[in-house]
Amino acid sequence: MTQLEQILELWKQARSAGEAAVLATVVKTQGSSYRLPGARLLITASGQRAGSISGGCLEDDLVKKAWWLTEKGPMVRRYDTTPDGEIGPSFGLGCNGIIHVLLQRLDPRARSVLDLLREVRESRRPAAVAHILQPRELVGEAIDLDTHGEVASHISDTRVAVWLRQQAGLALQENRSRAVVDEGGLEAFCEVLAPPIQLLIFGAGDDAVPVVEMANYFGWRVSVLDGRAHYARRERFPSADEVLVRPAGESGVQAVIDPWTAAVLMTHSYSQDLEIVRELSAMPLAYVGILGPRKRTSQLLAEAGVSPSSIGPALHGPMGLDIGADGPEQVALAIVAEIQAAFNGRPGGFLRERAGSIHSGEKGSDETATNWMPSIACVT
Repeated sequence: MTQLEQILELWKQARSAGEAAVLATVVKTQGSSYRLPGARLLITASGQRAGSISGGCLEDDLVKKAWWLTEKGPMVRRYDTTPDGEIGPSFGLGCNGIIHVLLQRLDPRARSVLDLLREVRESRRPAAVAHILQPRELVGEAIDLDTHGEVASHISDTRVAVWLRQQAGLALQENRSRAVVDEGGLEAFCEVLAPPIQLLIFGAGDDAVPVVEMANYFGWRVSVLDGRAHYARRERFPSADEVLVRPAGESGVQAVIDPWTAAVLMTHSYSQDLEIVRELSAMPLAYVGILGPRKRTSQLLAEAGVSPSSIGPALHGPMGLDIGADGPEQVALAIVAEIQAAFNGRPGGFLRERAGSIHSGEKGSDETATNWMPSIACVT
């Protein structure tokens, strides 16, 4: 179960008991930080907690202080973990960054961003939220663009509401969470909420088992498809969302293909892969991985009459990061890591060779710059 799933489950339990909670959300970072904007921690009135906003450094402080910090309403808590910061020496931290955390009390009778997150997961449609961070008297007010494009707002200032609606819409259109500041100094965090990755695995051989298990661990939705009934069995893939006996080329893919869908071909059958390539080439997949050497992939595409350019950068053949993988488990690690890198627009290289901040959206960006989420963070 991912941290978000743990948060949603804890909030479900708290609500059933009529219990309030405080939701802590990272909304801005400067310099180095363990978590990106959008990371969350839920603290119930009875002291239970789920999620995280750091590597474990700040959670205890929030568990102790979140309730009295929010006595007068939502607020933004600033943690300076730089050597000269106010908490770096006392906490013994070495993060060398500044983290801004939005603290909000959740009423069990009222709708919150957690309801929107659940809707995104269930409907597989994105949504956006624009949280006001400045000025102080407006902190915590927000505009939601739900999964149907409907607007929910409790902001009384019409000008502010219209501006935030525009900014949230732009963030959703560009698939990019970001900071926004207007001419009057009003500051907001426009957060895009996206569904978890949906992974279609064509091939139910032994090497598909660790891919399913690893993808499930990350909270992805996983479907296993194979024409061989003695392979495509539920007991072989207990952590998959669905296991289908589906001969290649005989029927269409049942899953709804969306911008968060990846497919991997690992049937170990040239004829099956050929039919699958023909089928997938017309689908707007974000990632298409083909197991096997480059020559085999080129031959498959040529015989299927598919131009590599028609699939574009989504095509990965051979698939997987170059980690020297040997054996099903290591191959699975290489495949899942490459899919994650592809969805985040990263090359998957060594962090020590990356110029600038490891969380920055562009290579070579200033490490001291404010880090907003560089792209959509899948809701996992």
